[in-house]
Amino acid sequence: MCFGGFFLGISTYGIRAVAKVREDKEELTKVFQELTLINIFMSVIVSILLLFVSFGVEQLRSEMGLLLITCITILVSPLSLNWFYSGIEEYSYITKRSILLKFISLILTFLLVKKPNDYIVYASITLFSILSSNILNILQSRKFISFKLRNDLKFKHHLKPMWYLFASLLAVNVYTNLDTVMLGFISGNSAVGLYSVATKVKWILLSLVTSISTVLLPRFSFYISQKDISKFREVLRESISVIFFISIPLTVFFLIEARDSILLLGGNKYLDATLTMQVLMPILLISGFSNITGNQILIPTGREKYFMLAVSSGAFVNLILNFLLMPKYGILGGGLATLFAEITQMVIQVKYSIDFLQKSISVSSIFKFIFSAIISALILLLTRSLFIYKDALIQLTVSGLLFFLIYVSLLLLLRDKTIKNVFGNLK
Repeated sequence: MCFGGFFLGISTYGIRAVAKVREDKEELTKVFQELTLINIFMSVIVSILLLFVSFGVEQLRSEMGLLLITCITILVSPLSLNWFYSGIEEYSYITKRSILLKFISLILTFLLVKKPNDYIVYASITLFSILSSNILNILQSRKFISFKLRNDLKFKHHLKPMWYLFASLLAVNVYTNLDTVMLGFISGNSAVGLYSVATKVKWILLSLVTSISTVLLPRFSFYISQKDISKFREVLRESISVIFFISIPLTVFFLIEARDSILLLGGNKYLDATLTMQVLMPILLISGFSNITGNQILIPTGREKYFMLAVSSGAFVNLILNFLLMPKYGILGGGLATLFAEITQMVIQVKYSIDFLQKSISVSSIFKFIFSAIISALILLLTRSLFIYKDALIQLTVSGLLFFLIYVSLLLLLRDKTIKNVFGNLK
């Protein structure tokens, strides 16, 4: 996410705004130009502020080369246009461009970065990648929009929803990092190390679950703009089923295999983080559902203020519970605070999206997912004595193959529609 765009929440808002008008080239051009100019303006402001601050900070003045590269990166960031291509669902282009430029950057890094003092070279390679990406983005965008500056541009109506989304992103960033910062002050660096290992699995798995919501945001925004509520509900129902299909077994499996996961990521010295990881695992399910209510309902339907209310409330709960629980329970207190913060956010989002959730949740499918995950877990627990390996990676691999093979097999036997759709899409 670019700096200026982050400042006003342009990434999420831009996807929604572009998706709504993607069928109308004139309106698409107008929205593109309005958001790009806002982004450019904010990037210039941020760059000026950074240069101004640098004059008062000796460490920044001593790294003028790195500072200039950073300023250039900020100034060209409005042309990254990922929000635009996501809005028109050009994911194929985004993927091909990213793979190409990351491969080139990797080769340049191996060839040119040889020692720690080459950080300026590394920063320059990064800037080269960004500039190359932006040039390709501009050239590609001419297929969809006109660059002739329009004289009917309006900016005011974008600012309020962008502000709501920026405030939401800020609140999310605060409370996802707050527990680690507070834990460092209260319990010291060793506790932070344990907590970081406990949360690592959660973040890796959560990115898998939440990516579905991110990809579907433009589609939902388009259906809302077309007032095609029946299609909106149809895709929402499928999305909810897929997210539960993924998040329920992942939650159950890593509750059982928390110890081996900790061993794999950190070794024996981090085993004290096992219980905290188990406390955090239900967040996969809770946050997966929150992404449905937030990214697939509240944001596409223009209810950003309720989204902001939910994440701000979650941040507040996280702050209060950290103060209450961390001094006595340490990393476990941090895990519990995060869990209750996520529950708070989910409950508020459900309240303001209940009109779309009704008739969009397949209770029978969710029951099948829970039943299959529980049976798979019981079989895994009963057979663990048959395959005990000292290597955590081998243990996780064998356990995972057994658990998910049983899970999928049971769903096929139960003739669940979701598993058939998933296999159909993969095929």
